[in-house]
Amino acid sequence: MRNQKGFTLIELIIVIVVLGILAVTAAPQFINFSGDARESTVRGLKGALSGSAQTVYGKASIAGLLGADEELDLDDDGTSDVSLVNGYPAADVDGIIAASNMGAVLLEDGYDESQDWVYRLSPNEISIAPSALFAGDDLSGGASYSTLQSKNCYAKYVEASSSNKGPEISVVVSGCGD
Repeated sequence: MRNQKGFTLIELIIVIVVLGILAVTAAPQFINFSGDARESTVRGLKGALSGSAQTVYGKASIAGLLGADEELDLDDDGTSDVSLVNGYPAADVDGIIAASNMGAVLLEDGYDESQDWVYRLSPNEISIAPSALFAGDDLSGGASYSTLQSKNCYAKYVEASSSNKGPEISVVVSGCGD
């Protein structure tokens, strides 16, 4: 009678296959690619808003439009007016949304899959979030500012208080991974 030590080739292959199946089913639970992507998108939005605000401020400064409420024609053809507050884009659709040339829909108007962003206006500030966060949500009852804030995944643009101090741009990304 032979003394058998170790595993047979078949037993090893079965163990490897079972471990492979477990790895494929468990990996998505530990890796959250979509949350990381949303967080990066919101952080990228902050950069886009900052870049747009600085570009508009430079052009407004050259044109001598650093007063409290002005309008700036970005492409000098009369079709791309941007509302200004102290030389920086205003916190509204005719201000920073137009300056950054983003596709956005007002949150109260509901989810629109053709738009990348939704926004919510408050006095002197605008909050912008990825529209995909609201897919499937019923926004027909008039979504409030707290609806957007509850997602904890947005960028906030607060108008410049003077021409010497730029707008405040911040991000909240604690809920992007949910």
